[in-house]
Amino acid sequence: MINANTIIDELREINYQFLKNNKNGSKINGKNYIYEIGKIPITLSAPHAVRQCRESQVKSSDYLTGALAIYLAKKCHCSYFVRVYNDNDDPNFPLGITLLNIQNEYLRELKNFICRYDQILVTDIHGCMNIKKYDCSLWSNNYITCDQEIIRIFKNNFECFNLSVDNGSEYLGGQVTRQCSLITDAFQIEIKKRIRTLKLENYYLLKSFIDSIEKSIYETYDYSMKLEKVRRMNDEYNK
Repeated sequence: MINANTIIDELREINYQFLKNNKNGSKINGKNYIYEIGKIPITLSAPHAVRQCRESQVKSSDYLTGALAIYLAKKCHCSYFVRVYNDNDDPNFPLGITLLNIQNEYLRELKNFICRYDQILVTDIHGCMNIKKYDCSLWSNNYITCDQEIIRIFKNNFECFNLSVDNGSEYLGGQVTRQCSLITDAFQIEIKKRIRTLKLENYYLLKSFIDSIEKSIYETYDYSMKLEKVRRMNDEYNK
């Protein structure tokens, strides 16, 4: 049984890189992003792990989202693609529309990553303030950007771990989910600040979130493998 301090210490160590340079981060090997390919073809994205610049205004980073993406990816043996440096841009902007042409480096390379490594799902991790109604919100544009069953898996697991969740009714949906959904299943998740904390008194919320995501990733992978098996059987039958 892993104790609270172990998980908190691991997240704190991972998160340190996102606090550098006044939370603007720093480039790694000349890139503003880092990634790792997992055995399970599901990608956790975190474009706001460091500050971003939107319409000439610098916006705060979504605290701990980068660390959570990396920690959960390693824990679940899946992939991550995380922004580590603020290039005075915002990969997730504009909201509410889907751009026909994209110039953003992070977004362009993320889409290349998804295609190159045949990722079956992108979960784009964001943070929201505690004034929002739900602990977690899953934006999928009324299931247009993601298989309804996948969203159901995540929602059910959040509720099983006593976290309130809805279908993203308070959000417009950003470019990461919108662009990735042109290639594969994708949804945007918003997580309240009170969950994204390394304070011991709120550990039960953090642990509930981690456990629900872990369970959801494995169940989503199993669901996708069953669909693939059926597809192959149909292909054989139709030959």
